[in-house]
Amino acid sequence: MDEPNKTETMDHEVKAQEYLDNWKRERADFINYKKDEAKRVEEFVKYANEDLILEVMELVDDIEIAAREVPGVGLEHVIKKFKDLFKKYGVERIKVEGEFDPALHEAIETAPGGSKLQEVRAGYMMRDKVIRPVRVKIIK
Repeated sequence: MDEPNKTETMDHEVKAQEYLDNWKRERADFINYKKDEAKRVEEFVKYANEDLILEVMELVDDIEIAAREVPGVGLEHVIKKFKDLFKKYGVERIKVEGEFDPALHEAIETAPGGSKLQEVRAGYMMRDKVIRPVRVKIIK
């Protein structure tokens, strides 16, 4: 039986190292893919209810208007329940304070030289994302 010469042995070692390096690269790519996919799924789950919550907000807006127009009907209890539900899902009302911030506010009317903000429609954040900006008037 022929004994492999030194050149063939070195070629096999180089080939083996090349295969090992390729395998390590592919393994690292697969691990990164799994991490990225887990992040995407987490983001999806985190904001999966966003569309439903936005629709419910429209109902809450209407109920708040009704409560202001016809006081004493007992709608405050219903509004509180909705707000508790929002809180459960990481949704918080954006406070209207300070200067106009285009990331949080949507100006629907501005007065020349105006600086004070007046809320027209409530805005909300879901965890760390603005899902509905506050509609404001900028008044003097």
